Amino acid sequence: MDIEVKDLEFSYRERKVLRSVSLKIGPGEFIGIMGPNGSGKTTLLRCLTNFLRPQSGEVLVDGTPVTDRTPRDVARHFAVVPQTSSTDFPFTVLDIVMMGRIPHAGGSFGGYTRHDLAKVREAMARTNTLQFERRPFGALSGGERQRVIIARALAQEPKALLLDEPTIYLDISGQIEVMDLVRRIGREQGMTVVAILHDVNLAARYCDKIVLLSQGSVEAVGPPAEVLTAELLQSVYGVDVAIRKDPMTNSIYVMPRSVAARAHTHGTRVHVICGGGTGAPVMKALFDAGYSVSAGVLNVLDSDTESAEELRVPVAMDAPFSSISEASHRENMRLISESDAVVVAPFPVGPGNLRNLDAAKEALASGKKVVVIRPDAGRTIDFASGRADAAVKGLITSGAVEVGGVDGLIAALGRRGGRDERQAAEGP
Repeated sequence: MDIEVKDLEFSYRERKVLRSVSLKIGPGEFIGIMGPNGSGKTTLLRCLTNFLRPQSGEVLVDGTPVTDRTPRDVARHFAVVPQTSSTDFPFTVLDIVMMGRIPHAGGSFGGYTRHDLAKVREAMARTNTLQFERRPFGALSGGERQRVIIARALAQEPKALLLDEPTIYLDISGQIEVMDLVRRIGREQGMTVVAILHDVNLAARYCDKIVLLSQGSVEAVGPPAEVLTAELLQSVYGVDVAIRKDPMTNSIYVMPRSVAARAHTHGTRVHVICGGGTGAPVMKALFDAGYSVSAGVLNVLDSDTESAEELRVPVAMDAPFSSISEASHRENMRLISESDAVVVAPFPVGPGNLRNLDAAKEALASGKKVVVIRPDAGRTIDFASGRADAAVKGLITSGAVEVGGVDGLIAALGRRGGRDERQAAEGP
């Protein structure tokens, strides 16, 4: 099915929401519609299904204006998965999915035929919801409910699947599950998929093309790598980002560049080398003590990355489950060069992030003060066949200060460093 949007204009009373929107969507494409809140994404989706009629312009479906089609015909072409789906009635999952057959109903019992039931069960099998058919819809988890609503949409036998923020209330595993499901169905059935998405990295991973809206106008249309650029995202969202390539999926991923914003900092910058949650208490303690902080290299899914973003500190990041890249190492060294001291937290070290200890070694060699926080007794941090332990011992032998915890760290940062002060800084 070909969809063409031509010079679409839509207003709610005096407020113009869509401005001369034009685009083409080909058969089987996975299209992501993105843009800030209020940019017209949901309005555009509703115009595609003739739920809203534009003041000017038109939507063509296989060359025919959607306004010329009956509601039943539109429902045979488009199936919609809304943001939220709930009911106050005790419908079973089978009841909910059977509603997708309404555009085709016309048989005997309840208007449904054996053919309808077969199509419903086929849709449920595709979405792995057949085992829920007798369960109350309201008793399902968020991810399970979303799969049921997608099954209902598939039961319509549409040519295009329209999704309005399908992952909005799901955790990360639920998001991946739903997006994998939608992409697989689209590819297997040659179905066009149009999804409103807020997560830039999900869009980059799953979409063939992205339509980027800004204040009701199309800012850009094209493959993720062409649309999700640092310049365009800065222009549309007003955020400073870095664009990297994920070596595992070959898709791009977007990382915000946060800037520390503490008015009470005294101007001393400390760079924290951490990971696996070891950096969170260190970064917070440094902030509370009035230091400016940076961190890295951390992978995008690391809990320390989340802590860094919450504290709005600059952080060098890399793709999850991959070794530190040359670009990330350079960014890490840049942040280190702008710092007055470097702290090495007792983070778990494997072959993929061993380069972080090389960065600390380079910092020490360049004259930076380096403080190493000793791991708790019995805790293993070396998963690199002894190379991590050797690297940490090398730092201390070469002049890094070893401390016993956060209190010792704050004390050590007030000194110039060196072997002669190690004992005084060790703390309890």
